[in-house]
Amino acid sequence: MMILGTTFGMVFYLLQAVSGESGYAQNGEFEDAELDDYSFSCYSQLEVDGTQHLLTCAFDDPDVNITNLELEICGALLNVKCLTFDKLHEMYFIKTKKFLLIGESEIHVKLGGKSITSKKLNIVKIVKPEAPFDIRVIYREGANDFLVTFNTSHSQKKYVKELMHEVAYRQEKNENDWMHVNISSTKLTLLQRKLQPDAMYEIKVRSIPNANYFQGFWSEWSPTFHFRTPEITELNPLCGPASLIIRRLWNNCARNPKR
Repeated sequence: MMILGTTFGMVFYLLQAVSGESGYAQNGEFEDAELDDYSFSCYSQLEVDGTQHLLTCAFDDPDVNITNLELEICGALLNVKCLTFDKLHEMYFIKTKKFLLIGESEIHVKLGGKSITSKKLNIVKIVKPEAPFDIRVIYREGANDFLVTFNTSHSQKKYVKELMHEVAYRQEKNENDWMHVNISSTKLTLLQRKLQPDAMYEIKVRSIPNANYFQGFWSEWSPTFHFRTPEITELNPLCGPASLIIRRLWNNCARNPKR
């Protein structure tokens, strides 16, 4: 009996040792979760609601189980050491006035209150502007061109006022044939002679920070705007600019024979 009891004791001890080395804690969570599984990306949007700034993060791997995962940011905050993210579906976000916009912060991924990975970032270097809006295209017959205008909420902001805009346009039937123009203003002129006559075009705009201090990513594309180019009637060779001048002179002489 003593030999049998000793044998069962040794088996029980070995099972416990194997269980401990496998990485399972008593609450069923992994103690040695692999850090690479929890890489994440973030972007900031400044002054989205008055003076409040928004920081949004998401895990790079969409298959990560985020049920018990929390995100926390520490450092470069006003009057607090750390802030905890709110969670909506797969996205983590913070809307606050407490970002100092100076220096680096550190974001921790936490499981069961324990940090399992972290990353340092600077809020002003990961800015994603709000998308432009209200695109308009006006045909100017006298100038033979199209005036493109659009608006951006950043013109009314204190931060991130300097933006580079990418204007993309294409003829609707050419799905992959986008033309791209980068501008720093909210106006662009498209020459009529460079567009196909009597054709439907679509145009859209996105923005990116264009300053040394504020840097980051492209905004989402604006809603597309559609416009049609006018028809061009074929002219008789005798109706060119020179013949037009001659005909006008002839008409003037005919109306004033005494001259």
